Amino acid sequence: MNYPPYSVLLSVYKSEKPNWLSIALDSMFAQTVKPAEVVLVEDGPLTDELYAVISTYKAKFPQIFKTHPLKKNVGLGLALKEGVLACSNEYIARMDTDDYSVPTRIEEEFSVMFEKKVDMVGSIIYEFVDSIDNVVSHRMLPETPEQIYKFAKKRTPIAHPSVLFKKRQILACGNYENCYLAEDFAIFVNLLRIGAKGYNIQKPLVYMRVSKDFYKRRGGWKYLKAMLGFNKKLFSIGWVGPKDFLIRSAMNCTVCLMPNVVRNFVYKKLLRKS
Repeated sequence: MNYPPYSVLLSVYKSEKPNWLSIALDSMFAQTVKPAEVVLVEDGPLTDELYAVISTYKAKFPQIFKTHPLKKNVGLGLALKEGVLACSNEYIARMDTDDYSVPTRIEEEFSVMFEKKVDMVGSIIYEFVDSIDNVVSHRMLPETPEQIYKFAKKRTPIAHPSVLFKKRQILACGNYENCYLAEDFAIFVNLLRIGAKGYNIQKPLVYMRVSKDFYKRRGGWKYLKAMLGFNKKLFSIGWVGPKDFLIRSAMNCTVCLMPNVVRNFVYKKLLRKS
């Protein structure tokens, strides 16, 4: 089957590890359906080691690999906003610079997109520490458009680094915005609000890297403040009503302020499957 051309969109920050970037890029260049272009947004100045990796890929894929440097760090949401505008193709596959996509990811996502007649396709993901052989949890997500819409009233309905979606719809819903720690939730809510339909393939097509303190960083006052601010935004646009607003906010307060060991248990045992 012939699939349409697509762009891969990534954003890299100076703290990224060079070998992790290489693993992520290699996994996209190794897809059974090859990308027409790979757009890497450089979110502010990078390290010499990262520039060395980037130069290697520019030399290896001069017609496909493109960078979009930003003069200063603007954060993931605004970096991806610039990246969407830089993508040449209608179909865009998101990817994070520290994750890994299985070789058939894009082929399977295109197949489901056309078969189910949906606008964005993701998958469940494996979360791993250090190596993809060390999977620590499975992130399960709703499958059908109806389930995704309902789920999105409470949590992010599609794993951001697994999604394949359409540029025209991203632009139609206002493109990415500066929602600290909630860029993924925000874009999916905005897409669903304009009628985009999603689907999650019920098998892992992306391995998402998590650090040993990943769940620890989902707590604290800074994270809580960001989540409460985002809840207020969801309420202001009518995505959630007063009841869901209060439930979400109460859950955020509980999870963010609980001891790290308890939060680790909640994420791994209740919000994930080990």
